[in-house]
Amino acid sequence: MDQFKDIEFYEILKELYIDIDYYKTSLQDFLTRVDRICQKFFHMKAGFFIQTDQQGQTHYLSFAAGYQPWEERVRTLYSFKNQTSSYMAQNILGIGDDLPHAPFCFPDEDQVIINNQFISFIYGFFPICDATSQRKGVLFFACEKETDYTFKVENHWRDLYYISKIFNKFLIFKLQAEHGQNIKKAFLKALEAKDIYSYLHADFVTKYVRAISQKALQEKDVNFQEEDADNLILAAELHDIGKISIPDGILNKPGKITEEEYREIKRHPFYAYKLLDMVNISPEVLRLITNHHERCDGMGYYHKSRREIDLALSILILADCFDAMTSWRYYKPKEKILSLTDALQEFKYQNSASPDSPSSSAGRSSSSSSSSFSSSSSFSSSSSPRIILPIAIELLEKCLEENLETWEKESRERNSSLEELARNWNKTFREIPLYCQHFPEKKCLHGEPLEN
Repeated sequence: MDQFKDIEFYEILKELYIDIDYYKTSLQDFLTRVDRICQKFFHMKAGFFIQTDQQGQTHYLSFAAGYQPWEERVRTLYSFKNQTSSYMAQNILGIGDDLPHAPFCFPDEDQVIINNQFISFIYGFFPICDATSQRKGVLFFACEKETDYTFKVENHWRDLYYISKIFNKFLIFKLQAEHGQNIKKAFLKALEAKDIYSYLHADFVTKYVRAISQKALQEKDVNFQEEDADNLILAAELHDIGKISIPDGILNKPGKITEEEYREIKRHPFYAYKLLDMVNISPEVLRLITNHHERCDGMGYYHKSRREIDLALSILILADCFDAMTSWRYYKPKEKILSLTDALQEFKYQNSASPDSPSSSAGRSSSSSSSSFSSSSSFSSSSSPRIILPIAIELLEKCLEENLETWEKESRERNSSLEELARNWNKTFREIPLYCQHFPEKKCLHGEPLEN
């Protein structure tokens, strides 16, 4: 490469490393981008990502469809290189066969006939490892050798090595994302088994959060970016995961709960933090989950200050309250289930009401009157929001204008399903007093809620 091409190459390499959205880019799309770079700067003839699955099957993923005729030759070269590399590692260098960077990527020469054309090329394999340095596959590059273009092994192999390291970073991200998805599914399955209401509630809250987030991005709010939306959606899915640790006798109690039981329910954000902190969830997601019962007036679960209620957290708090106000629950009289439009108006009132008005709480309380908002529909002139930032309510209102009919139908169907499930459960398991007034006594933790 001449000086100008060198500069261009490293600028493209920088873009591949920094600017690409790893979260939304698929493996094949990333390989396609790598292919375009290698075609332009290295006259690449073929490229493959070779991966061995847990069953021991080796898969050859070509950078582009035109490389398929090379697969048989690549299989032969890979098998040979694998054997010689292991032999060198164990018998010549004495470093053991578990080292992922055993002499595997040394360039070599070969010839092949593809589509009746004789091709002389230089090839090599670059190991790709996970975060623990265990080899997860290799990248294969075959570059043209005998043309007017001279392939300078030393410099260009270094540049291909840089590309392989960027791909390695991308693959580690994808593996971690896949691991995170599996963990999320496991948590949600556990929540579904524990309490079907909480599972469906999380599903509806996520739906509302996704719509409001998309609306915020469309409005180009400077305080809300795509990364905020991604974190917020994950937080919505897992926000009530701490209820796994709440005793059934408290969580599903149909009647009035005691102050002691209410203190235990208020611990569920803390329990969620303890569960999720063990699996390396993003700190921002943890912040949203542990604070989803906070309020601008400092009257939330942990009495956080107003400045901590930003737009992302406001959206999560709103979606959580909004669904709680419109959904069926064992302990909630049917007449207190609000329509979506009524719930929006009620939340508007409570968010702007004067400090001496009735306290609002969409979550469960030890008082029967505090399990829903005040029935007044008038608005206060107070300029300070009590619960969340007003812009979140404005965004929800715009979403309701677009989705009201669909959301109302889905909400009614969900509530009917929960009622039917409760009736069938009582009818089938009469000896199990799951929905009756008398639950076995279960001790809950004493003391004030822990600070997160």
